[in-house]
Order: sequence, then structure tokens, then C-alpha cells
Amino acid sequence: MLEDFTAHQCGNCPAAAIVAEALEDTYGQDICVVAIHSGSLAATNEEGAFTTDWTNEISDIYYNQLDFQANPLGRVNRSPSLGTFLFPVEWEPLVEDIITENVEVALQIATNYSDQNNEVNIHVNGQFQESSPGNLKLAVLVLESHIIDYQLDYSSDPEVIPDYEFNHVLRDAVTGPFGLDFSINAEDGDEVQKNYTYEWNNAWQVENASIVAFVYDNETGQVINTVKTYITQ
Repeated sequence: MLEDFTAHQCGNCPAAAIVAEALEDTYGQDICVVAIHSGSLAATNEEGAFTTDWTNEISDIYYNQLDFQANPLGRVNRSPSLGTFLFPVEWEPLVEDIITENVEVALQIATNYSDQNNEVNIHVNGQFQESSPGNLKLAVLVLESHIIDYQLDYSSDPEVIPDYEFNHVLRDAVTGPFGLDFSINAEDGDEVQKNYTYEWNNAWQVENASIVAFVYDNETGQVINTVKTYITQ
């Protein structure tokens, strides 16, 4: 999982987003990008450009976990620690290293959207590939892509882009920012099934939305595995 801490008044953030998109193009379903809008450069204006507030309680909590706050920064599987922050040039080498590692628990995810009930049913299944001592948590996030709005970009002329496309925007956490219990002292071969029902926010386009689920070690904060699906696929 690559968390990209970004902001619409951060002129260097579009270049970081390009790095994230390139990694997604290279690794496909093996990587989940989460764009977290936060920090002072995510501030809004009362009129004109930058009037949209992209922040939320979840994004602020994740941003404040970093040992140093700025934009653009990132985390890759929150490794080696929860507070670790990485500059965009550091993302690719760590992604390459982590993607080759064996996973402790394999994850699968399925969703069903009910327009009539305005709900998304989410099903996450985990199969342990080895024994896993300790307490694991499962967090489930809601993302939205293909949103058009204003963005500052120092590489553009003019620098303020009115029709910038925002992708992987963190909207909410189904399980809350810290997740819910997933397993304690699991054995090799154990299987865990978790199901959630989420009331959909009609301000977001469900056809452009996805669900990301990740399992992490509650002691270290490190992400063990991540899975993603689009809601309407």
C-alpha cells in the first residue's frame, strides 16, 4: 500500500502523483495507491480556486502519524514504522523490495452495491499462509477517482490547473481509521471472513469509487497485505 500525502495547493504534488501512477501501471493489482489530502497546503479559499475541502478526519489522523509533516510525502506499507515518511524518489525502491516478499495472509475482497438501499456490502476473506503470532487489525477504506478540480502544479504554465484529475482520493474508513480486530495468534491454514455494510454518500460517484482493505500488525503498525476492488465492477 502506497499512501501519497498530497494537497491541492502543493505545487510539487502532481509530480509525486505521476510516480504513484507509474508504480500502479507497473505492478497492477499488487499495489494499492491511497491519496491522502492533508496539511496546511490542503487549506481552502472562500472563492475562486481551491474551494473544495479534500480533507477529512481519517486523512488528518493518518497525516499526524508521520514523524514529519509536509507534502508530498508517502508511506509504503508503513514500513519500517508507522511514523516513517518517504520522499517520492524513495517510493519505487521500497515498493520493489516489499512486493517480492512472501505474504503472511492472502486477502480477497468482494463488494455489492445496492442502489435501492443506498448501501455497499463488503466482504473480506483472509487465508493465513503461515502462523501469525500477535494481534492483527483490518482497516477498510473508501476511495474515489476521476474527480476534476483545481490543482497547483509548478511544472505547468499557468501553474493553477482548473481541470486536474484527482485519483485514489481517501473519502472515508468503513472500519474507522484504526480498523477492527482481524485475528489473534492465527495458525497456518486459518481462514478469517469479515463482512461490513456501509451507507453510501451520494455526493461521491459510486462508479468511480473503490474499496481498499488492509491487514496490519497492531503492535508495529506495519501493513501485512492489501487488496482493492472497484465497487461497481
